[in-house]
Amino acid sequence: MSLKDKATRVAILDTLAKTIADELKHAKADLEIGLRTAKAETGTQTITVDLLGTDIGKATLVQPKPAATVTDETALLAWVRTVAPTEVTTRLLTEIRPAWLAQLKKQIEAVGTAEWADPETGVIHDVPGIELVGRTAHTRLTVPAEGKQAIADAWRNRLLDTVVTPELPAAEQEVA
Repeated sequence: MSLKDKATRVAILDTLAKTIADELKHAKADLEIGLRTAKAETGTQTITVDLLGTDIGKATLVQPKPAATVTDETALLAWVRTVAPTEVTTRLLTEIRPAWLAQLKKQIEAVGTAEWADPETGVIHDVPGIELVGRTAHTRLTVPAEGKQAIADAWRNRLLDTVVTPELPAAEQEVA
């Protein structure tokens, strides 16, 4: 293959890759909207992926659990100073030890409310400065090796032309 042929091949593959990437972004957004609608209307969160009559995988709307998020560092720091003063480090910057904060957030997420049980006294404290913040649902696509092989075979046999036809943009006119 000549250098010119190599350059042509790269230009073609680059153009197709960018076009497919854009098409994929829009297709994923459409899928997520569809899955959110299905969940709201029927409770459906998972659908099978079908290629030419064969199930090749699943698409699932994943709704992560809310994450404990520090929303008021000052209030949280003041509270930690009263219940666990050894977990506060003072330097030029005063902060809660990261390992302890991570453990606190993990416990709050497990309980599902911004409360902390003192392991020594058993007293349950409301934790200021941390809230459980919902995280955005996302779509998870699961295509096992057999499904990927089926897609590759269908591509080689030109059976995907009616399933996926990304539109290449019209050539832009250069202004002289």
